[in-house]
Amino acid sequence: MIRNSTPRSFAKLILSGVLAASLSTAPAQARDATDGDDTAAFIAALLGLVTLGVLLSGNDDEPAYPRGYVTNPYTPSYPVAKPPRPRHPKGVNKFHKLPSNCLREYKTQTGRKIMFGNKCLNQKFKYAHELPRTCKRTVVVKNRKGVYVTRHGYAPQCLSKRGYRAVNK
Repeated sequence: MIRNSTPRSFAKLILSGVLAASLSTAPAQARDATDGDDTAAFIAALLGLVTLGVLLSGNDDEPAYPRGYVTNPYTPSYPVAKPPRPRHPKGVNKFHKLPSNCLREYKTQTGRKIMFGNKCLNQKFKYAHELPRTCKRTVVVKNRKGVYVTRHGYAPQCLSKRGYRAVNK
C-alpha cells in the first residue's frame, strides 16, 4: 500500500489557503465593478474567514497521539477471576486464632527453626487448608535414629503479618 507523502493536515492547510486567496480576490474584482459597495466585500471576506475556520477545525480524523497508542485499555470479554478473600472463622473479628501448642522447635544444620507443625494444624485448626502458601516452610532435621527427614510447617512471622495469632486453647 502506497501512502501519500504529505500529511492530511498539511494538505488541508494548502487547500484552505488557496480557497481563502480565491475568495479574497473575488470581492476586489466585484468592488471595481460596483465602485464603492463595501458591504459585499465585507460579506465575502467574512464568508472566506468562516470557510477557512471550518476547514481548519475539521481536522478530527488525525489523532493527537502517536500511532500505536491505545486510548482504551483492553477489557477481556470473559470473566476474570479475582483472588479469593480470606474467610475468617466465626467469632473472630481481626485475626485467626492458631493453637499455640502447635508451635514446634526444630534443630537443623543451619540453626534453630520455630514453625507451626503441619500435622498439628491439620488436626487442631479447622481452617488449616486456608493458610497462605507463601508461609509454608520445609526443614530437614535428624530424627531419633539419626536419619535426616523433612518436616513441613508454617513460619510464625509470616503468618502474623497476614492476620494469624497463636493463642492458648
